[in-house]
Amino acid sequence: MNFLLRTWATLLIAVRRVMAQRWLAIATILGLVAAITLIMSIPLYADAVYYRVLQDELAKSGQGVKDDPQAFAFVFRNIGSIYGVKEWNEIEPVDAYLSGPAPQQLGLPVKNVVRYVKTDNFRLFPANTSQNYANAQDPLEWVSFGALEQLEEHVTWLEGAAPAPASTDPADPIEVAVSGVLAETLGIQVGEEFLTFRNMETDAGQRTVQLPVRVSGVWAPIDPEEGYWFYRPRAFDEQLLVPFATFEGRIASLLKDEVALMVWYWVVDGSNVTAADAPALVARIDQVSQRAATLLPNTRLDSSPYDALKKYQASARLLTVLLYAFSIPIVALLLAFIGLVVGLAVSRQRNEIAVLRSRGATAIQIAAVAFLEAAVLGLIALAVAVPLSAWVAQAFGATRSFLNFSLDSNLRIQVTASPVQFGLIAVGVTLLAQVLPSIGAARHTIVSYKQELARTVARPWWQRAWLDVLLLIPAVYGIYLVRQQGTILTPAGASAGDIFENPLLILLPALVALALTLLILRLLPLLMALIAWLAARTSSVGFLLATRYLAREPGLYTTPLVLLMLTLGLSVFTASLAQTLDNHLFDQSYYTIGADARLVELGAAGNAGKVRLAAQVFRLQVKAMPRPRPRPRPPSRARSPRLRGRSGCSFLSANI
Repeated sequence: MNFLLRTWATLLIAVRRVMAQRWLAIATILGLVAAITLIMSIPLYADAVYYRVLQDELAKSGQGVKDDPQAFAFVFRNIGSIYGVKEWNEIEPVDAYLSGPAPQQLGLPVKNVVRYVKTDNFRLFPANTSQNYANAQDPLEWVSFGALEQLEEHVTWLEGAAPAPASTDPADPIEVAVSGVLAETLGIQVGEEFLTFRNMETDAGQRTVQLPVRVSGVWAPIDPEEGYWFYRPRAFDEQLLVPFATFEGRIASLLKDEVALMVWYWVVDGSNVTAADAPALVARIDQVSQRAATLLPNTRLDSSPYDALKKYQASARLLTVLLYAFSIPIVALLLAFIGLVVGLAVSRQRNEIAVLRSRGATAIQIAAVAFLEAAVLGLIALAVAVPLSAWVAQAFGATRSFLNFSLDSNLRIQVTASPVQFGLIAVGVTLLAQVLPSIGAARHTIVSYKQELARTVARPWWQRAWLDVLLLIPAVYGIYLVRQQGTILTPAGASAGDIFENPLLILLPALVALALTLLILRLLPLLMALIAWLAARTSSVGFLLATRYLAREPGLYTTPLVLLMLTLGLSVFTASLAQTLDNHLFDQSYYTIGADARLVELGAAGNAGKVRLAAQVFRLQVKAMPRPRPRPRPPSRARSPRLRGRSGCSFLSANI
């Protein structure tokens, strides 16, 4: 009971502290919101960008679903023409698995599962002829029997209707559906009967199989580009399509090794897949593929987002690390701002803390109050930063150039557990930044606090550790490497993925700025002491008091000066970097294209003898910006006026 009362009292003290210093609390929350938002928005943006790249790669490779870009398509096949035709009872175990529990094992919502099976080729002959089929060399067509699930929902019937399941009587014709292309080629009408013929090799010798068929309907695809079609609809033009019940019953009982091809086609919802989900999804795909190959050898996963998912995961991680590397100075500035605000709050509370310590409060109790106070502020900041980070990530996607947010991003921003974990880590770091000064203040009683208040007792820890001087060593070495290399990083290295071979060069601008800032702060008290010595030789009392105060209390202005100098230095560097990248994009585009326009003849003579030309005009639209110096033109390009506008290339096609 005493423990609960003490905990409640500690919480009340923390809340009252926050309310008593509401403006400092609001400033702390704003700093926390900015830091957490930036930290969370980076993985959100990287995931959204490479998810779009994933969709584009799937669409280009034909492994996506055309009418549903956020869906993933999987095609498993067992090809009898390569690995040997199979009996239906050999197919049944893997069919039960791939059309049953396997799609759910991926852990994604299943939109559709389609099965398709076909036989080897048969000869097709009219049914009302007395020809000897065993010696016939010229059939009407070579056809095969096929069964395709859900066909009726995606085709329109030009004539007739879908075939009904066949009876078990061998004399009854099998109802089949034919494509409009085959019907037009052979002049097939609904209700006509044909005879299919095939010689089969058995253990006892050669056996002749004849299957009578009746055309029940003529079909055509409703939309040939629909995601249902895992093959082009024309792949089924020379097939006699029957229900699966007919194939499993009538056809499988009359034929030996009847399965020449079996396909399982899945469509799953991939709209919620993130880079953090990719490793587990890839592992589950491997498990399903291995299980299918175990049930029936040579059952392969021919088409899937497997390779694209692995690339998606690696690329998103690389971009996240790259953005974090370039954002370290900004995050450090935000943390320094938080530390400044917390330092102001603790400095106002130090007298109170010293009194509490003198009256018997333990350092743990003081730390608990500071921890609860920081936790309240951190949770409030995290609740505000989660939706704000999604908006910032969307703004990143709309960035065309430096401070130019004119692009239509439409990125899929998915707030998942992974970005929230980054936010919680940021809250944890800021908790330490707020609790540690309170623990340091808890070391003093009222006597030692008054002594330190009169004069600064010790220098900052980074000066005692000579951190400013130590940071100059890698900074000078980095400057030497840049002078030898000529640039911080090369475009070829960035595209090749070896951008982190020397991370020192990436952090060099921020490292140099920080090292010089800390060195100046070490020398500044000495400079102030010199100015105070000179002021003592004058008659200005106010100037003397001000300079002596600045010389004796450097800790009061250290953090604000760090923020001011780093902010100005990094702002100049960022603006210079943005202009350099814009100039590089402009010149790279001109070197790649070589001219303002390029004319390519693509057409041929039509019926009226007119020649049709297709022109592709590559027009550079680069944002107008002042150049620091004239830039040389590519030698392969004639002098022509620049086309100013937005950065990037637009492709216009015209018929002449």
